[in-house]
Amino acid sequence: MTGVVNSICRSVALMALALPGWADEKPVFEVQQARFVLEETLLLLDSKISIELPDYISIAIDQGFAVPLSFEVEILETRKYWFDRKVISLKQQYLLHYLPMLDSYVISDINNSQRHYFDSRKEAVNSLKVIYRYPMLDIGNINRDLSVYARMRFGLDVEELPLPLKSSSLWDKDWGLQSEWFPWEIDRTQP
Repeated sequence: MTGVVNSICRSVALMALALPGWADEKPVFEVQQARFVLEETLLLLDSKISIELPDYISIAIDQGFAVPLSFEVEILETRKYWFDRKVISLKQQYLLHYLPMLDSYVISDINNSQRHYFDSRKEAVNSLKVIYRYPMLDIGNINRDLSVYARMRFGLDVEELPLPLKSSSLWDKDWGLQSEWFPWEIDRTQP
């Protein structure tokens, strides 16, 4: 019986080394800071994100695939005796891709229909790491009687992956990469 247990333990240990996310490695995406700044009645998002793209994602970008990225912001009502309730959910989508004819990397802001061009993939990724005063919503859309907080996450938008990457993602690589949710309190009394 001991031999079977040892064999199972060895198998699990080998699987842990082979599967992404099992080993103690740095997360691909991590929201390090996030907060709202209130400007009149508009909530503006400030955030800092750590992004460490794995090699297989960098290769896909360099081969011309548009890799979809997004950040999600949710406002939730704190409930005492039940799960917190989602009040508002917002999603900002980007596409990161390479244009070989221009020899430049492009970040397309899907929500604003804007494009930003960069000389290197590193510069393009670095531009996504800091979000400064991004307009999110009017604070009047949040009922003042509710006890609410916000949370944010950043990652690959799996629903928007190009079909060739979706089909290869079943076995080869982990394309469902997201940061953990980063929560913070909403200050409604800012000047």
